Order: sequence, then structure tokens, then C-alpha cells
Amino acid sequence: MVDVSNMAPDQYVDAVTTMVNERRLAEHPFFDRLERGEITRDQINKIAYQMMYYYNNSVRNIGSCLMHGMDRGARTAIMENLIDEETEDRCGYAAHYVIALDFAVACGYDRKEIEEANKRGKIRPHPALEEGLEDIARFGTREEPALAMAAGMVGGEALLPDFYMRIVPALRNYGFTDKELDIFIVHIQGDLEHAAEGRKLIRAYANTPEQRQRFYAIAKFVRDRLWESWDAVFQAADLDLPQAVKPKKKLKKAA
Repeated sequence: MVDVSNMAPDQYVDAVTTMVNERRLAEHPFFDRLERGEITRDQINKIAYQMMYYYNNSVRNIGSCLMHGMDRGARTAIMENLIDEETEDRCGYAAHYVIALDFAVACGYDRKEIEEANKRGKIRPHPALEEGLEDIARFGTREEPALAMAAGMVGGEALLPDFYMRIVPALRNYGFTDKELDIFIVHIQGDLEHAAEGRKLIRAYANTPEQRQRFYAIAKFVRDRLWESWDAVFQAADLDLPQAVKPKKKLKKAA
């Protein structure tokens, strides 16, 4: 592991950022296929199903961070992130798992069926997606809450704006509207802001050599679990995984 224990604060943040960017989601090979138009509508449908699990479960690690005692600054940072993700007050017209339903509906799914399946825990994803999100949720219960939150922001959310900026134009070429793609669009600015907040948390809470070495490790852990989760989403395009809900309508034709 890189020895980051004695770096100046800004140098340390830069080192963490460099490490996280060594595995950028926006460089996943799936995007090359999507941009070339090689992904079929049925494959997009399979991916959308996996995404419904992802967006309904990816914020659980935020809640797990609240299980521990912490100071006001750490609690405020966590609650501000939850407000963005789970309410209509900021960063979208509704909770993000609700906005994600617009994409599912555009892929032919019935909104009420998806919501009911989510509520009953009937949407079973690719095993690697489920495992990746479970690992991220569990680690939030074990780590210092401010640093666990920062790891999610810097090790995870910081990778998503470029990812979304690549997926949106590619899906527009398949005929999807910006309203239907809003779950991706709202995260571009939102996750940039969360990443910046995460860097502030690093400077405020990763102070000792031990904290810095530990945070570097958990930021890498989150980065890798996020990659594995989205890799599983994209793998589903080429698999025939079981689905509790099937689309009822045909996907629209590309423009």
C-alpha cells in the first residue's frame, strides 16, 4: 500500500483521488458497445431491471453510517446526502429510486409492478451486484462514520459523473428522452457536489497516520465494490437471469 500517513492534507486528498481514478467506471468496455449501437433493446431492458435494484439499495450504506455516535459536522454531512438522495427537496423532483422508475417505464416496465416488487424484496439482481452493495452497506457499520461517508463520496460517487455523462448521450441515440434519463442526469451535478463534500470530510477527519492509511484502504474498497456492482449490471445484458417483473410494452424505436 502507498504510504500516505505523513502527507500534507491536500497532497493526501490528491493521492486518494489518483488511486480512485485508476479504476474509472466511465472506461468500462460496455460503453464502447453501447456507443456503437451494438446493444439491443432487449439487453437494455435487462440492464434496466438490474438498475432498479441498484437505485433502490445503493443508499443503504448512508443509513448504516448513522448507527454510530459522531459529531455534528459528520452527522450534518450524512443527513445532507440523504436529503439529496431520498427526498424531492434537492437534486431531482423525487427520491432517486422514484426517478429511476421513469427509465424502467421507458423500457416497458409497469411502474406499480416494479414498486411492489421492490417493496417485497422480489427483485433479485445479478449475485455480484447484490454482494457488492451488501459489502458497501456493511462496511458503513464498522468504520468511523465520517470517514465511511467520505469513502462513499470520494471512492464511489466521485466516479459517477463521467460515467453518467457517457451513458446519457449513448442512450439518447436509442430514442430515450432526457425526462426518461433523468436518473442519470441529476446525478452528474449532484455527485460532483458530493465528491467535493467528501474531500472536505477527508481533510477534517483523516488526521492521524492510522486514519489516513485506513481511509485510503476503505476508499479503494468502495471503488472496487462499485466497479463490481456496475460490472454485474452490464454483464446481465448478455445473460438470461431470472426477473420477477417483465416489461409489458415494447421499447420505443430509436430516433
